[in-house]
Amino acid sequence: MAHTAVMASVRIRVFLLLSIAVFVCSAANSQAPRPQSAISPDVVKMLNAQAGWDDAIPGEHNPTGLHMEFAKIESAAFLQGKSVGHINRYRILVPGAPQESAYALASWKIDGQPRIAYTQVFVNAKGLLLPHRPEPGQQDKDALDPADEIDLSLQTAAGEPVRYALTSADGKLIVPGTVVPYPIEKRDGPCRLEARLAMPDAEGVLIYADGLDPNADVPFQAVSEGEAHPGTFHTNARGHAATVDLPYVKGKSAGALNVSVATKSCTVAVEIPWGKGSYKPL
Repeated sequence: MAHTAVMASVRIRVFLLLSIAVFVCSAANSQAPRPQSAISPDVVKMLNAQAGWDDAIPGEHNPTGLHMEFAKIESAAFLQGKSVGHINRYRILVPGAPQESAYALASWKIDGQPRIAYTQVFVNAKGLLLPHRPEPGQQDKDALDPADEIDLSLQTAAGEPVRYALTSADGKLIVPGTVVPYPIEKRDGPCRLEARLAMPDAEGVLIYADGLDPNADVPFQAVSEGEAHPGTFHTNARGHAATVDLPYVKGKSAGALNVSVATKSCTVAVEIPWGKGSYKPL
């Protein structure tokens, strides 16, 4: 009997991870990285999938464009050798998620593959994630006691995203979400520019822009250790765009990537370190 239960749990996990893999493969929507001879097609697909996941674009597995919201609960410091580390705790809400279904929650960090974090979670009327079905008095709450809600404890580096997916038991609904505890972003006027790690040592970097002219081609500059990577943002109807960059420069083991965009409305730039020793959890 115990063996049967274990095998059922394994089958559920495999099914859910396969469903998420299908979603990842269909999520690609960003501009491809600048040409480089050593780029693997699988790496390009993974980078584009990350950008598509972050944008939560409506599709077959998320037809209404549902997305996760992360509400910070607290930040706690702790001793990490001779230095101080920080853990950030978040609760999760998915407004509009059907309440009648049980879900699984998967996580996807930049140094690995998606994995199942919780095999069974539920949502209340506010979309708050719970480890059990909502009890009387819990339906309209957007926060509960720690034992009655799902929360996340994260230690991350600057610009590091952690991705999650809420998946229905049949795999037909997959709601993505991304939390970046320490964003590398700058704003000027209506514009916002952000750089995110796509891999721990920034072998790949995701660049997001908001507040640009809608449905336009907007040039930008990316400079890595003196090597220029000019590109173009292809914005959507909301003035949002995503692209990726591979900042490594031949003959250098580390450096910094600077990305900037200048329009009539704004001038904004961000910088992100890359290479050996650049990944430093805060």
